[in-house]
Amino acid sequence: MEIEIHETPLRFHLYGKPASIGEEAIGAVGQRLMDEMWRIVRSSRTDTTGINYWVYMPAGRLFVSVELVPGADAPPELDCCEFELPRYLRHVHIGPYQTLPDKWASLKQKLHDHGESIGPVSLEIYGHHSADPSQHETTILIGLV
Repeated sequence: MEIEIHETPLRFHLYGKPASIGEEAIGAVGQRLMDEMWRIVRSSRTDTTGINYWVYMPAGRLFVSVELVPGADAPPELDCCEFELPRYLRHVHIGPYQTLPDKWASLKQKLHDHGESIGPVSLEIYGHHSADPSQHETTILIGLV
């Protein structure tokens, strides 16, 4: 597996729900936040791209979010999160979500082996859902120092 490092800054302007991960499983926290976020988006009829973003932030915080279509108003119940990744690793994972922890460990090891330092923000961008878990597409962006 080759690593793909990008040096062109990438900006994000997302709306969603934050929480501390604590001792809970990341997937359980993320699913709870995603369910709450989508309930708000649907009830307010907010136009989005339909893509889920899980942003891993400093101090063990997770921000589960969505990108709004241009001109859409954000529901007041959702928080705004804006950030930039000046340098980052980009990897597209095809496969079941349950294999993501192993993929992250492998990518982090590759970065370490290449002398790279991980920055404070990383994220997963979930493609549109497929009935076949082996075809789930998740883009992993790991911020670098």
